[in-house]
Amino acid sequence: MRRKIAVAMSGGVDSSVAAALLKDKGEDVIGVTMRLWGEDADSGPPIESAKEVCAILGIKHKVLDLREIFKKEIIDYFLDSYCRGLTPNPCVKCNRAIKFGALMKLVDLLRAERLATGHYAQITLDGKTGRYLLRAGKDSGKDQSYFLYRLSQYQLAHSVFPLGEMHKSEVIETARRMGLPSADREESQEVCFIPDNDYRGLIESERPDALKEGDFVDGAGTIIGRHRGIAFYTEGQRRGLNYSSPGGRSYVINRDPETNRITLGSRDDLLRDECMAEDVNWIFSSGINGPVPCEVRLRYRSRAVKCTLLPGGTGRIGLAENAGLNRFEPTKNLPALDSVRVVFDEPTAGVVPGQSAVFCHGDTVLGGGVIQK
Repeated sequence: MRRKIAVAMSGGVDSSVAAALLKDKGEDVIGVTMRLWGEDADSGPPIESAKEVCAILGIKHKVLDLREIFKKEIIDYFLDSYCRGLTPNPCVKCNRAIKFGALMKLVDLLRAERLATGHYAQITLDGKTGRYLLRAGKDSGKDQSYFLYRLSQYQLAHSVFPLGEMHKSEVIETARRMGLPSADREESQEVCFIPDNDYRGLIESERPDALKEGDFVDGAGTIIGRHRGIAFYTEGQRRGLNYSSPGGRSYVINRDPETNRITLGSRDDLLRDECMAEDVNWIFSSGINGPVPCEVRLRYRSRAVKCTLLPGGTGRIGLAENAGLNRFEPTKNLPALDSVRVVFDEPTAGVVPGQSAVFCHGDTVLGGGVIQK
């Protein structure tokens, strides 16, 4: 049966090919482009590029002005997080609140049944539990499931990812074969609302109070230097510190907004046995009621590390307690948890407050949460 599907189009090759593939399948496709920043709500390079692609494909195109909600939900969150000593992940929040939130609601007004995007990820339906599952894209180098872990069951049920089983090279070749102008367009690696990737400049202009200098201290609390402002640093950072300890390279170990101090230390000081993740969203199940062995990714490009998830507030896990928990058991109707303890199999670096800890089993995303201090 022919479905009406709205495709979120940025003018880039991925969303362009997603729209083209759906049209080739006989779907009733309409392109929609979000205006997220800038003064003119109906023009700009991404919008003009998307319009051009839609004209080539012979499909309608709509521009939706989401600047107000994007400023409130994403840009303010981004700035406020840095000022609080956290490292935000705007793409994760944007997917839940904007692309599959505000945009999906507007798509309903267009009487579309589904919203499609150019994400490299897959959605499947678990016949046993009746839940929609999020899985990694076939192209491991482009997989974007990490950014989608906050999607609800409703959002997954009404989403389509046409590129999930494709490699990037196939997408580019498809675009060239179809004569799409986005085929050889350079792909942006920056945060969309910071085109020059100068987030420090944005903080300076929008949150000037964040420019308060303070002390660098060592693990013992001894003052060893001065910093430019907590918002300009993140855990694990080693460049731009203008300080090197006698023992070698120094890294940012901790930021404390209350004292305006930043603790520096060695790489070994970055290692953690565990962390807490809050504001957890579960996909494979409604929750967990005991230890769950799995893997966790602490950053988009980081490798998955083995860990055990514990419901928030439970005691430290021991080897005997973990014995026999060596396989993945999806379950239903368990209590939802706002927080979960992530106990690493081995001491692990890269635990950055504000970033997302995404739990997975193989290529299946179990859920995730925001790393806390």
